[in-house]
Amino acid sequence: MEPGPLAGLKVLDFTQNLPGPYTTYTLACLGADVIKVEPPKGDPGRWAKPLFAAINRGKRSVVLDLREPSSRPALEALVRWADVLVEGFRPGVMARLGADWPTAKGWNPRLVYCSISAYGQEGPRRDEPAHDLNLQALAGVTWLERNRDGSPHPLVLPIADFSSALSAVAAIGIALAARGTDGPGRHLDVAMGDPVLSFTHTWATGVDLAAPVRTSPVPDVLGGSFTARLDRERLFAMPHYGLFRCGDGKWLSIGIVDERHFWEALCTALGMRPLARLGIPGRILAGSLIRRAVALRLRSADRATWLERFVAAGVPASPVHTAAEALDDPQVRARGLVENDGVRPPIPGARVPADCAPDKGEHTAEVLAELGLA
Repeated sequence: MEPGPLAGLKVLDFTQNLPGPYTTYTLACLGADVIKVEPPKGDPGRWAKPLFAAINRGKRSVVLDLREPSSRPALEALVRWADVLVEGFRPGVMARLGADWPTAKGWNPRLVYCSISAYGQEGPRRDEPAHDLNLQALAGVTWLERNRDGSPHPLVLPIADFSSALSAVAAIGIALAARGTDGPGRHLDVAMGDPVLSFTHTWATGVDLAAPVRTSPVPDVLGGSFTARLDRERLFAMPHYGLFRCGDGKWLSIGIVDERHFWEALCTALGMRPLARLGIPGRILAGSLIRRAVALRLRSADRATWLERFVAAGVPASPVHTAAEALDDPQVRARGLVENDGVRPPIPGARVPADCAPDKGEHTAEVLAELGLA
């Protein structure tokens, strides 16, 4: 495998569970040398073996008990060795462990020090514990995803964990570019809740199909239920944006938003050409009826037949895959996203390391020897 764009970059990883390890895994996929520092009991994320194996590939593991004074020489040597340090504890923990930003900066002024925490290093919630669900709830994601009865519902995908990891990768790259060849390092404060709030606010305010009804002088004739449905479903209130079952029981997705040419192509492919004259307001108003008509038509043939017709007509449609089926999609294979039994991070130049996730402390002796401490 050719060296990645970050070959030669030295990363010290004090993170556990998901956000931090995915950050440093991405850096490893880009060619960085990542040393994962684990406590004597190991990363608690090791209990979820498949996930741990996926996001800790290509790293070296060193066990240090940072609560013991005897670990101080190794800790200082590792910080001096590193270009980047990533930690994922609550504010104040790294200070108790003797490796907070002021201390690390004193040892290595060029260090890029990235702190990933739930709420960030400042603010009234900084010391509160939180996981992905808490951050989805606080940012409004569970409100956007609410059920038909109005009860909030979370995303299964841990969006706060993954989005904060990619935010951290971006921040580290920017800090390294700003540091250049002879500039100082800096402290990066990455809060897991920040990207989720940004995404949620942008979507909640930018796509609001209920706004015209809400501000109309004509009251909602359905007693507010229509407005509530638009407010909850957003794009899914459109009868041409959603998931549909075909005649063979398999599912496909149709993703038409405001493109009239796509709507006309769909109506033609379905044999429902008279509906092509409807504009977006008419389609939304009659959305439930049109969706049932589309669903009934799709039940008349199998998924492969419909996808062939839709591709020929230029309709944005795709099969609904399981996570395992997605790996065998021709587009995924053509882009080389699957390699070494893993999927590479969504950054150009990233490659899945050939090395498996390390055993706890597997490289302790090797790394300490490199640092002259053996």
